[in-house]
Amino acid sequence: MTHETSGQEIASRPRIGDIARAAGVSTAAVSYALNNRAGVSTQTRDRILDVAARLGWSPHDAARRLSSARSETIGMVIGRSAEVVATEPFFGSFTAGVSEVLSGESHSLTLQVVPDVDAEMSTLEKWWARRTVDGVLLLDPRAADPRIRLVEKLGMPTVVAGGPVANASVTSIWTDDEAGMREAVAHLLALGHRRFARISESGTLLHSMTRTGAMVGALREAGLPKPTVFELDDTPDSAETLTHRLLDQQVRPSVILCDNDLVGISVLSTLHERGLDVPRDISVMVWDDSLLCQRMSPSLSAMRRDVLSYGAQSARALLRMVRGAAPSVELHSVPSFIARASTGPA
Repeated sequence: MTHETSGQEIASRPRIGDIARAAGVSTAAVSYALNNRAGVSTQTRDRILDVAARLGWSPHDAARRLSSARSETIGMVIGRSAEVVATEPFFGSFTAGVSEVLSGESHSLTLQVVPDVDAEMSTLEKWWARRTVDGVLLLDPRAADPRIRLVEKLGMPTVVAGGPVANASVTSIWTDDEAGMREAVAHLLALGHRRFARISESGTLLHSMTRTGAMVGALREAGLPKPTVFELDDTPDSAETLTHRLLDQQVRPSVILCDNDLVGISVLSTLHERGLDVPRDISVMVWDDSLLCQRMSPSLSAMRRDVLSYGAQSARALLRMVRGAAPSVELHSVPSFIARASTGPA
């Protein structure tokens, strides 16, 4: 079957001359920059590549197939604040797992931290236009995720850590957050808890949506009302503020479940400030066990999954895609409940 390109599509493609005029350089300089050849300074090359990306230039599909050259690099761009990425153990462990796999392969890792999804998408477009990477790892999948539509359009080998994502163009490596949350709720119900609250990350993130839905469903099946669910915002003291809101309700929860360990630590601190004992007055549980959870006083009960191997499995899947494997959906694990001192009888 052949694919015919309309005259309008051909006309809409930027040409070398278009890029040269927009960048204020010669067509020869554009050719050197786009083909990563000597002849232009690094500053000029970067300016040309930025202009080319803005104009929507990308190598013709046929030219890509004819070229066997690869960057021998995979990319990972994280759309979170630098402070969160620096302090949240998940990101360090996941990246370490990726790097461990790549250390035995021909590929290296390019990592970039950006503030939001729009910046992520801009980075992905630039990387692909410049042939900076052979494929990418995406974290934090969202409902109707625009990044997945973008990589599908670009034809970029992509592994999404999270989900599962219902898209045949990407590989999804996921952990069963629904089963994990149901296990956590069952454990807390057995301790006599009936007033549940949850501090979650953004409601657009698939893992947060899945965990909240699983909690609501498990409590409904137990004949209990919906939990109180508050979502974090971008302010530094969001977790502390939301904890105060929970405590100021007419009916105080007996247990608070948090989406990550840093939020759980903020909750503990706020409870102590309010003169409450954990777990006698209120229990706390967090997602993703870490060394921080074990070292806190009281130590934090947590949902555990092997994040190091999660990163490693994701990296191996992406390398297979770069080498021609078809996209797939792979279950990594089901998180398990680790009981510690922060949870006790209601």
